[in-house]
Amino acid sequence: MDTPTKTLTFETRLDLIHEQDAALCHYAELWNQVKFRWFANLQKPKAQQLNRTQFMHEMGMPFSYRVFQGVRQSIKGLIQSYQTNRNNRLVTLDVKIKQLEKTLNKLKQRCDHVAEKGCPQQAKQLRNRLRQKQVKLHRWQQKQAALVAEKQENKTPICFGGRKLLKERQTLKSNEGVRDWQCRWHEARHREFLLVGSHDESWGCQNAQLSPSEQEDAYQLKLLVPHQLRATFGTTINIDRLQFKHGKAAIAQAVWQNQVKKHDKSIKGQSLSFRFKRDKKGWRLLVSVEVAGSTEQAEWIDADQGVIGVDVNPDHLAVVELDRNGNPLQHRTFDLPLHYKNDAQRAAIIGDAVRDLMDFAAQQSKAVVIEKLDFQQKKRQYQKQDHPQYARMLNAFAYGKIKDLIETQSIKRGIHLYHVNPAYTSLLGRMKYRDRHGFSDHHAAALVIGRRHYGFKEKPPKQLIGINAKGTVKTEHPPVRMALGDYQYYNKLQRWYQPLEKSLDFLSGWRHFRRVNRVSYSVEARLDGRPGMSPDLIQESTTLLSAHPAL
Repeated sequence: MDTPTKTLTFETRLDLIHEQDAALCHYAELWNQVKFRWFANLQKPKAQQLNRTQFMHEMGMPFSYRVFQGVRQSIKGLIQSYQTNRNNRLVTLDVKIKQLEKTLNKLKQRCDHVAEKGCPQQAKQLRNRLRQKQVKLHRWQQKQAALVAEKQENKTPICFGGRKLLKERQTLKSNEGVRDWQCRWHEARHREFLLVGSHDESWGCQNAQLSPSEQEDAYQLKLLVPHQLRATFGTTINIDRLQFKHGKAAIAQAVWQNQVKKHDKSIKGQSLSFRFKRDKKGWRLLVSVEVAGSTEQAEWIDADQGVIGVDVNPDHLAVVELDRNGNPLQHRTFDLPLHYKNDAQRAAIIGDAVRDLMDFAAQQSKAVVIEKLDFQQKKRQYQKQDHPQYARMLNAFAYGKIKDLIETQSIKRGIHLYHVNPAYTSLLGRMKYRDRHGFSDHHAAALVIGRRHYGFKEKPPKQLIGINAKGTVKTEHPPVRMALGDYQYYNKLQRWYQPLEKSLDFLSGWRHFRRVNRVSYSVEARLDGRPGMSPDLIQESTTLLSAHPAL
């Protein structure tokens, strides 16, 4: 099996003199001018676009082709990022529109039901809510149509400098405010540049060479100046005494590998990419290096000893340790209180939780198993929860960051990480393992995730659903007949099980309330006063209650 690799980025602050700062500012301005022109060239029809050679000659060869490679990669990343975000917005809007249409249908039914009962005040409130929902639906449909048209025309409207800063220009009136805005606009558009390296280049990057310095744990950077700027700033810019607070081992390994390659051509070098970025405090240097998993640390991980299943949730990590036979040994919970936190605080909280998870995996000497899905898929699993507090918590959900950090830490610490199919893990956990082991829904899902790594089959429990001799199942609400082990069966089973579980949980709560208070309540009357309960659902729930006297 190939050793997994991941590109990691480490940063440091540059201590520059005035001439070096001015040189980097002019370098960034020249680099971004080429970047804007190249992006405009890509927005033209295919037949009118210039290739790399034609474009560079038209620009007057401002720098080498290797520097231009950083421009191409930067624009390519921006376009791919925008297109991915646009697809995610389309999927999110489609889900929201469908949910809102269902809500509108329910509100219309409630309006008709209240009008028949003769409650004018309640009917007026419902009509106001209905009108607000219709306005929201129309606004979402307009956004969806605009994104679809933009996608069909293959447009990528990227604003260099930021739309927020661009809109500030419309609110300015005085000339002094306009001049200040122009300075900020220029800084926002020319504050960074990227230099891409390769493993076959000297010191991993032809235009920015990182080599050891005389000072211990320090490096020196030799930056080649573009041709158009050499008359003013010379051929190179030498920056000494660079120190990195994080990633010392990875950077030292890459620099040593490139140093040995100069004398031994059989050794493959390590590519290094450099991004120079300016903020309020000055210039920062971000170095990207490819890091491989540590094979020495991975040797003590034995897959036959069991695994650790992890279910990522908006407010915690549900963790279950399993043995080789798929039986749970212990479970843990690592909290993620991300609500009411800024980005830096969320990153720190996620980092602490993932570190505790990896410490637990290293302590048990077992691999980690997570679901193989993206943020939008994970978020849609929780959007059915209809509660304001849960909606706020979901808004702060950082599933992508959690997943990326788990992958990064697993490579750093040499812990195997596996991904499994996430289909129906929550449903199977609730049906089979929640009550049996006394787990929560999320820990039961983590147990299913760990078992799925070993390929265990998850058949429906016999005590919940009747199974006949032909290998098919029968349910009373509604009738379902599907072959066991088929995902299509679990899809229909989920559609049956979720509303039934919701009804039984609600009715169980009212039964408990009646027993504790020793007061006889009319279940049908109580259900009739509950928002969103249609007459058909009231009758259905009352029938379910009579069929389950244990509740």
